[in-house]
Amino acid sequence: MRTTAEWIDGQVQIPELLRAAPQVRPVLDRYGLKGCGGPMGPAESLAFFARAHEVSLPRLLAELREAAQPVPHPLPLPLTDEPSRSDTIYRPFFKAGIVVTLSLGAVWGAYLLVRIALSGSFTAAGLHEVNAHGHAQIFGWVGLFVMGFAYQAFPRFKHTTLAHPNLALVSFALMLAGVVGRSLLEPLAGVMTWAGPTAVAASMLEVIAIILFIGILAATWRSAGKPLAFYDYYILSSLAWFFMQAIYETIYFAATLEASGREELIGLVATWQGALRDMQIHGFALLMILGVSQRIFHHFYGLPAPNQRLSLTALIFLNGAILGEVLGLILHSGGGFIWIGGWYASVLVLTGTIAVLVWNWHIFGAAEDPDRTLKFLRAAYSWLLVSLAMLVLQPLHQRILIPWLASDSEAAYLHFSHAYFGATRHAITVGFISLMIVGVAARVVPTLNGVDPRTLPKLWVPFLLLNTGCALRVVGQTLTDFIPMAFPITGISGVLEVLGLTVWGIHLWRIMSGSFAREMPEMPASTNADGVITETDRVGAVLDRYPALLDTFLAFGFRPLANPLLRRMMARHITIASACRRLGVAVKPFIAALNESRSQQAELATPPHSWDDSGERRDNNV
Repeated sequence: MRTTAEWIDGQVQIPELLRAAPQVRPVLDRYGLKGCGGPMGPAESLAFFARAHEVSLPRLLAELREAAQPVPHPLPLPLTDEPSRSDTIYRPFFKAGIVVTLSLGAVWGAYLLVRIALSGSFTAAGLHEVNAHGHAQIFGWVGLFVMGFAYQAFPRFKHTTLAHPNLALVSFALMLAGVVGRSLLEPLAGVMTWAGPTAVAASMLEVIAIILFIGILAATWRSAGKPLAFYDYYILSSLAWFFMQAIYETIYFAATLEASGREELIGLVATWQGALRDMQIHGFALLMILGVSQRIFHHFYGLPAPNQRLSLTALIFLNGAILGEVLGLILHSGGGFIWIGGWYASVLVLTGTIAVLVWNWHIFGAAEDPDRTLKFLRAAYSWLLVSLAMLVLQPLHQRILIPWLASDSEAAYLHFSHAYFGATRHAITVGFISLMIVGVAARVVPTLNGVDPRTLPKLWVPFLLLNTGCALRVVGQTLTDFIPMAFPITGISGVLEVLGLTVWGIHLWRIMSGSFAREMPEMPASTNADGVITETDRVGAVLDRYPALLDTFLAFGFRPLANPLLRRMMARHITIASACRRLGVAVKPFIAALNESRSQQAELATPPHSWDDSGERRDNNV
């Protein structure tokens, strides 16, 4: 037996559903909608919602239809109470991340890059200046966005609520205080005696914030009572590296401040800093992004589902490769060639494993739900492959190209190219990590704020600026081993990247601040002056103008319109073409029938005769 709720199918948009049947909201909230998109929910279909939240679509539809049974009196629209603290927990993290990267992070890095370009030497920027910039990017840019996204998304993916939201805000305050204190005070440690110990204390605040972060996510998972998904193990591995690198960096930073002289400082950097960066970039950031990618590429964009067994096997190789990189870089100074060989073998394993994963995900193939942000994610993975390819080709650059083309250079003397190695780092930090942050944030923030992404700018300006800046930096910095005139190119690259992040940051900030309209304007009854009905007209608007056409709608199977509540609420927000697609009605014959009925009614409403101004009789049917 058909019920009046059978109009609820996978193509129904959540705002349309909640306007027509607000009583179904608790069903959607139970599966993770709560706090997402405001009172009317995000501009997405039920099929997309089910896929994104890993809910069986038939089960979801059955529960919604049951909840949407007719009620004696029309219910009000969903309440517009202020969202809870856990519903908007991501906002302070995202906004602080934008501020940090546009001050202590990317902007400070661009300034240092201009100094390097003007001097023609990478030693123009001091170690603590460079490391303060790097710290702001890893903990302030990447760390804050990861924490904010996890606090917002993880509970919804597990169909629960965030545990201890007040404690989550404490972790935010600690992390932000640590990032600002450490990044501001590290460059001053050499001139102010109190700055060094205070900066170390700031690093300890970050460690506490990370411990709280991991604990809150664990408590949230326990409250959900759900098993871990295969991609969750990537998240767990990333969190382990996040914690370990925070402890490692705090100890390493304190040691650099206590170095007795330049020679000891250089020894510390040569032994410990490369391993730290691999822990941060490959261990924390890369594994986190790989885990999130496996959650969103299929569920958000409709790309093929990852092979779960392959994914879990790959994770073992990835963690082993990262550990091999870290140990190889730490031990190479005392053990010689064998440890460098171990590091290079780990690079090969890392590169091969990621190449297999990317191939399995088909991220460059056709997507069911492409939108403006997919280009960022695809470009990010292109840069990841470029970075890994550069690491694989490093022996060619160091052992063949430099002796052949730059035998008298510093890189030839040291048997190591800081410029080339830095270029590989930039390809992954800006090209991969930053583009992923930009793309994912631009994908989820409109949804969380109830803004239809189709009404937003396509973000081509930040996309082109970031990719152009990254390309200039990677190519220009590599060429500095051979062509001193390449230094100005690296200086320009930083400015372009900052501009790109600024345009994107302002756009994201405006969405979070409610500057974009939440709903599309309603279309008029007909786009034609003569009143002809087209498939782009809204059902409700047509019925407002031609009430007698309800019989034609019902004759073609639009039985939900017999319900006055549905006519008043949902039909005003759905086009004829969309309604026909949902009910399996052929559009063209139906449009023809509507216009024929409209013409017949117009004729019946017109008197057979009338008189013009001169008093002459006129036949209106001629």
